[in-house]
Amino acid sequence: MEFDGEIKYHDQDGYPDEPANQTDEESERIRQARLFARYNVFVERGYDTVPAPKNPVRIDAVRQAINEMDRAEFETLFGDLYQQLEFEEGSGTSPAMTVPPEATDPCIYCKNIYLGIDPLETDLGTQLASKHDLDVTQSAAEIDLTDVSVHELESWGAFSGEFAAQATKTELDPSDTVYIDETSDLYVKYPAGAQLAVVDDHLEPAAREPDTIIELLPVDPQNLEYFKSFIDHYLRCQVRDSFVEMGVHPPEAFQVLGMGRFMAARGYDYIDFYPEFHNPNAEMFD
Repeated sequence: MEFDGEIKYHDQDGYPDEPANQTDEESERIRQARLFARYNVFVERGYDTVPAPKNPVRIDAVRQAINEMDRAEFETLFGDLYQQLEFEEGSGTSPAMTVPPEATDPCIYCKNIYLGIDPLETDLGTQLASKHDLDVTQSAAEIDLTDVSVHELESWGAFSGEFAAQATKTELDPSDTVYIDETSDLYVKYPAGAQLAVVDDHLEPAAREPDTIIELLPVDPQNLEYFKSFIDHYLRCQVRDSFVEMGVHPPEAFQVLGMGRFMAARGYDYIDFYPEFHNPNAEMFD
């Protein structure tokens, strides 16, 4: 192809250009390449190019923040989910919510998790907060988002994405700088064709994307201590899913088996080249 300094088009002969003519495996390879490109821009440039609930850095920050909680805080934020699962398994006396009649049985119980980042805890955070013109005269945990303008919310979103990227590159320990800012009420999703339908009419409109979404089919939560450790493993599986969907072998800490994101598990079932990462009895990562 002739090149005069301007890129007019690209060409390749590895797979059909039209999505309708691609196999499931070819489409998935293309999706992997796109996701990896976005993640690479996020890590190398600090731009918020990866959807927050699929960003392994954000998901792992949620996991670490939950691990830092004591029993009382964990119960306050996740007690409704524990209560619902306990009821579903037959040992609980009352549900935390009424399942909408349109949801399938079993449905998927969900909570949106929103991180907070306190920039005053690190030099990096303070520098980036100044770059984004954010007020750091008070702790980020003390800021009431209902009093924050749309422009300020956008600035906080850009800040958190760049902070997460830079923290990854510098191997900054986020355990002292991030916390769970808020969680949504419990709601449900259910499979509807190739997508998940969401029943969340009772939720307040969110000002920003959640940093991850807990999506659990009915499981036995046993007790709060066990359930907290279960959530740790579950979020490790979510991080694994994010790397696998980029075509990247997960780091050792996330080479775990079990259910993570529901739609990732669907992919493992339908795309031939994926191992059964969602199957806890599969033999891999040995």
